[in-house]
Amino acid sequence: MSISRLSTCGVFWLILAVFFSLSPARAEVSLSVSGMSAITSGNISQAEKIAFEDAFYKAYLDLALRQVPGSSSVDLAQKLKGFVASRGAQDIIQYQIVSRSQQDNVLNLSLDLKINDAPLKEWLQSQTFTTPLGLRPLILLAITTRGPGPAERYEWWSATKPKGYSPVETQLALRLKNAGENISDVPQRIAVLPAGPERALSLASISGASLVITGSVTHKSADSINIESRMDISLIDVKTKQCLFSSFITLKGAVDVKTMNELLITAILDQIRSEIAKKVVVIRPVINEKGLCVEDIKDYDTYQSIMNALRSMDAITKITVSSIQGHAICHTIQIKGSLQDILDGFKQKQIAQADMMIEGDRAYIHILNP
Repeated sequence: MSISRLSTCGVFWLILAVFFSLSPARAEVSLSVSGMSAITSGNISQAEKIAFEDAFYKAYLDLALRQVPGSSSVDLAQKLKGFVASRGAQDIIQYQIVSRSQQDNVLNLSLDLKINDAPLKEWLQSQTFTTPLGLRPLILLAITTRGPGPAERYEWWSATKPKGYSPVETQLALRLKNAGENISDVPQRIAVLPAGPERALSLASISGASLVITGSVTHKSADSINIESRMDISLIDVKTKQCLFSSFITLKGAVDVKTMNELLITAILDQIRSEIAKKVVVIRPVINEKGLCVEDIKDYDTYQSIMNALRSMDAITKITVSSIQGHAICHTIQIKGSLQDILDGFKQKQIAQADMMIEGDRAYIHILNP
């Protein structure tokens, strides 16, 4: 009978290998935030709960804004609360209260958090928030307006040199722009256009738009007080000539034309945007698989600090141990970008003194003696 023995060093590396092969990959990010809440009826526990929720939301907002272009920030802020509410605290890996203060019935908590931001990134991509404005479909507006006077009518394309959008088109364009959509200006010059439904498509082609919102808005004075309005609206794909959305709405009330336009736009805006979203390309970063070896490891704490630093980088999506030889551990890493970006980012974190180099598809971090 033969007996095999493992040295203490061998057992240590074996345990390390098993630990990293079993530990789930997650994108762990550290940040500091603060949350506030009013203290009502002296209920400190309720105020603290609300302050925690406020801090968690701000943490998600901070992380999300790093991932999206400015054109999506308004829409993001409107929808993020629903996502945060659906996640609860399940993505919070760790938190620590740094300070707690109370002044004039206001509770303020300062927290250090560690968050798994992988679900947030997936949600941002699914909502197309990560798509820059220039890559979203260009949208032209071509809406006929009539009234409230019997002879009042406006179509910007009726002039050889258009002056610009009508008031209702301008209001709709602004609402869409504020929501992060890519809105076309009117063409500077217009040739002879065909009549009927093809006119809107021709206008869109002239402007280079891929979608056109067309139809009509009609205002009539119902009596001395009320105005009666109707909006017939369609969203059309210029390339396929497919109508993606069509609706009409009528409203009556004692308001001015501008307010009525806003009411009509609000009634259809979410439906139109949901159809536009289906035409937005989801931007997913290209993931490359590379190798990374950490050499001359003298102690576990140093190695763990290096791993924590690497896992905190947005450019690294996954790290798994591929081999262990002596005091060197090699890994397979999935990255967005280049190995040079990874090493440059690691160098800025100043975790350990090390020589670093790249050979082909593998990077090496050689730990120097202190």
